[in-house]
Amino acid sequence: MTTASAPGKLMLLGEHAVVYGQPCLVTAVDLRYFVTIERTDDEYVQVIAPDLVGSTEARNVPVREIGKQFIKETAYVEAVIAEFYDKYGVSTGLRVSTRGPAKSYGLGSSSAVSAATVMALAKEFGLVLSNKEMFDIAYASVLKIQRGKASGFDVASAIYGGLLYYRTGGTQIDSIQTTQLPIVIGYSGTKVGTVSLVEQVATLQKRHSEVIDTVYNTIGRLVEAAKHSLSEQDWHQFGELMNINQGFLDALGVNTAKLSSLIYSARDAGAFGAKLSGAGGGDCMFAITDSASRDSVIEAIQNAGGMVLDLEVNAGGVRIE
Repeated sequence: MTTASAPGKLMLLGEHAVVYGQPCLVTAVDLRYFVTIERTDDEYVQVIAPDLVGSTEARNVPVREIGKQFIKETAYVEAVIAEFYDKYGVSTGLRVSTRGPAKSYGLGSSSAVSAATVMALAKEFGLVLSNKEMFDIAYASVLKIQRGKASGFDVASAIYGGLLYYRTGGTQIDSIQTTQLPIVIGYSGTKVGTVSLVEQVATLQKRHSEVIDTVYNTIGRLVEAAKHSLSEQDWHQFGELMNINQGFLDALGVNTAKLSSLIYSARDAGAFGAKLSGAGGGDCMFAITDSASRDSVIEAIQNAGGMVLDLEVNAGGVRIE
């Protein structure tokens, strides 16, 4: 029996543009998801995912059928198992159980579960895989579930942990060292689906390709500048770049009135910068602030109706428990 865990993620800059080859910056957050795997003698993969399904009842899939038909709640676990089995010629029965926080807050639960599943499988079957090898398996499985629209930055964050500079498909995954990351995270109270928003932006790009491609290219340049700001720990400049990035996300149509209220409240309270994180449409925003304004920023987000999440950033990546 093997248990692995992996963290959630917070996208800092570059969302949506990363789907089209631009770089992004992402940090792992200490909101961990656990997957336990045990080999069995039968011909079924049994998945018990009470945090995902809302029930302790097991889903039983014949080994020969794994990966052929999914249900939403266990799709990522089963897709990783199918990818792993195909790659390494495995056909053993399994008992798989997952557990995690009561809420994911849109901070990468699917990618965390995928990463934890692949590491637990590798350990259970006596394989020593590099981070990149685990990433390739998890990313291939996520692509199948998300209809080829996934960039993989959340998978990379779950596996590598820390603060990453990332390009689509894992063509570049660089760790960025920083001694601090003064972030306040606010949850809007609304959970949204990533794929539908990515498709919405893709439709906009088809109608206005030259304009939107220019937006993506500019976001890419913002990410490069923000990477330098991180290395210098220049939070004033980093915050300004966040605010500019947020303006482009408004242009892409993924902001909401609630997120905007949280963002502007944080800025008015003294944050250097504030923007949404991830696909948009709901979920989380975050602010960069100094110690003098931190309490005021937290209070402003709460007064605007947001929930401030007490989470550590720069968290460690996937690991065996």
